[in-house]
Amino acid sequence: MKQLTDDERAWSDFFITRMGLMLFTAVLLLSAFKIYPLFGEQHAMAGLDAAASDIASKIESVDIVTVPGYKYVHTFDEEDRDKRIEISTEFVVARVNISTPWGERELVHAEPLVVRVYPQNSNWSNTSGLRKKLSDIGAGKNGDSVSPLDLSAKGKVDEMFSNIERELARMPFVPGMDRSLIIEKVLIYYTDGNETEVRDYVLIYQ
Repeated sequence: MKQLTDDERAWSDFFITRMGLMLFTAVLLLSAFKIYPLFGEQHAMAGLDAAASDIASKIESVDIVTVPGYKYVHTFDEEDRDKRIEISTEFVVARVNISTPWGERELVHAEPLVVRVYPQNSNWSNTSGLRKKLSDIGAGKNGDSVSPLDLSAKGKVDEMFSNIERELARMPFVPGMDRSLIIEKVLIYYTDGNETEVRDYVLIYQ
């Protein structure tokens, strides 16, 4: 009878050990199943951060340039072609959809800008369009150094830019990822006949 009890204990220990190993393996597999997508998500978020930060730093670099008409041409990296970039006057936002074991998920990173930038919008799509708009406001004067706007027109120009800011907050500019992005420093000149005032802006367009 004692021998039978020892056998039962041996089998019991065997099954307990087996069950323990199976549970341990299951926990490891479950952890790996959860951790792998987490690493993938972190990698994707790092890519979004890098893409948005790169554009933001280029905008800030152009802003400190004092040369009128200075342009920087930004080309998107091949690895960023699957991302969606949105640019308003205050943020560069990068988005991407990733596949997870639980389905599709959108990741978003918003990079705040320390300077205001004005992407193409419903008023104009490039620098020439801006000058034409200013010419309409300034009765033929387009605000460049040889054709400064009357200082009295400054209020209307400021209102135009304020409207653009509100528009882009609702509907940011979405550049095509297969085309270069042009970041340009533009100066608008005003005069009252005696003194000249200059305002600088950073434009973005394709």
